[in-house]
Order: sequence, then C-alpha cells, then structure tokens
Amino acid sequence: MHRADYLLCAELRQQLHSNSDKGDGSVRYILSGEGAGSIFIINEVTGDIHATKSLDREKKSHYVLHAQAIDINTNKPLEPESEFIIKVQDINDNAPKFPDGPFVTSVPEMSEVGTSVFQVTATDADDPTYGNSARVVYSVLHGQPYFSVDPKTVLVLSMVLKHSTLQYFTSPDIVMTTT
Repeated sequence: MHRADYLLCAELRQQLHSNSDKGDGSVRYILSGEGAGSIFIINEVTGDIHATKSLDREKKSHYVLHAQAIDINTNKPLEPESEFIIKVQDINDNAPKFPDGPFVTSVPEMSEVGTSVFQVTATDADDPTYGNSARVVYSVLHGQPYFSVDPKTVLVLSMVLKHSTLQYFTSPDIVMTTT
C-alpha cells in the first residue's frame, strides 16, 4: 500500500494517476474510506479527487481515504491500493470564550497599585499548533485607567482607588475581552 499525506486548505483537488493509464478509458479509479462518495468524490475516468463540502477541523481533523486503479476489462487492480490522509487545516473560526463568566469580585479601598484583583482564563477551540488562530489576547474595555491585564491573565489594579471612585464601578462596568 502506498501512503500519501495531503494538507487540506480551502479546497481539495488531487489527482490519482496510474502509470498503467494510457488515457484510453481502460482504467477506472475507485475511492473508499471516511467520507468517500459523500464528502470526497473521485472522477472514475480521470482520477480527480474533490471535496464536495466545507470541512471543519474542530469537527474532524483528518480523513483516511483509500484509492485504487482498476482495469475496466478484468476488474483487477493495476497497482496496490494507495492510502491518503487528508489533514484539515484550521482557520480562525472560533472566538475565545470565558467559560465561567460573568465574574464578580471586590477590591479593598486604598489597595496598592499592582494588587491582583482576579484571574481569568479564556479558551479557544481553534488549533493552537497552526498559526495564531488560537492565540488569546486580553484587554480591559471599560475600567481603564484603574485596571489593566498582566500577561498571566490577571486583572490588576493600575491606580489607587478611593471610596468615591469605588462607588462609580458596578460589575458590568469593568469589561474584559479577548481577541
């Protein structure tokens, strides 16, 4: 069995070709395996393999297909079966999420600058091994300049808060976001 790995970007278009194929129509190409005939189709005459649907790496990261060239007159294989592993390449199609929000916390009046207020972690379903699709960047949308985010995803105090300032903030006022 011959094995080949293919990386699937936006569109799969591969061609299976047998050295025995003289272009006279005496060779038929067949495809079997995960998604053969539904997600992946093969032109039995040319050996062209196409994806018929959009693929989502978060649902299935790869497919294993088997292809073979058959003599149309004898119905016997012309070559050993080839195995194709189609690896679905990820795109940035999932927004990061805070799994346990919304968050409520408190900070004592006159706390020192740099005081840790609380720590959050966002998750992203995109592939962290490919590009920056799963990279999570934190920022404070509301609550600046009083609060900031350090690299460890900790909301920290950026200015000393007095009682009159603390009364200004309610839980929806400090908004952290991810990108």
